[in-house]
Amino acid sequence: MTLVRRAFAVAAILVPTLLAAQTYPNKQDPRSNLRPGRNDAGVAAKNMRLVSNTPKAADFDSTRGLTFANSDLAFGGNYVYQGNFAGFTIWDISNPAQPRLMSTVQCITSQGDPSIVGNLLFVSAEGAGNRNDCGKGGVTDPKDHMAGVRIFDVSNPSAPRFVKNVQTCKGSHTHSLMPSPKDKNILYIYVSGSQ
Repeated sequence: MTLVRRAFAVAAILVPTLLAAQTYPNKQDPRSNLRPGRNDAGVAAKNMRLVSNTPKAADFDSTRGLTFANSDLAFGGNYVYQGNFAGFTIWDISNPAQPRLMSTVQCITSQGDPSIVGNLLFVSAEGAGNRNDCGKGGVTDPKDHMAGVRIFDVSNPSAPRFVKNVQTCKGSHTHSLMPSPKDKNILYIYVSGSQ
């Protein structure tokens, strides 16, 4: 039997089995007919309810440059740190039904995954347009390019303060933090870059 015939025989056996195993939308499942939308998309929830839906700050809600794309959330005490491709937002959620905007920090990251430890916020940064100084307008000189992790002091959530950029060779798409088991003053950070 030739190789082509064997491949055809295997395909003839596998294709009907794989097709039969596919699942199709169930009309009773509320997720199967959700309407699309950016600010008014359909909603289906099970065992949870929406407590609040607070619009983003205008600086973080443009379709230009993916600033409308939130990347991740970090939680610390009564605050949520909302990462965004254009920077981050700090929300006071001590009253979950009425989150209060504390501050927005514009600082292009092209990713923006946040982590919080104490009063330090770590934000992943990768991409060609990230500047060391958090300025707008892109990077013209490679020495001004930031790819790695940005660190901010958020002890005053109304006025976060930039601390330092930590450059990595491939940027930071995401990261994980690990306190040293031997010294509380040491914090290890693992980054996964993709530049």
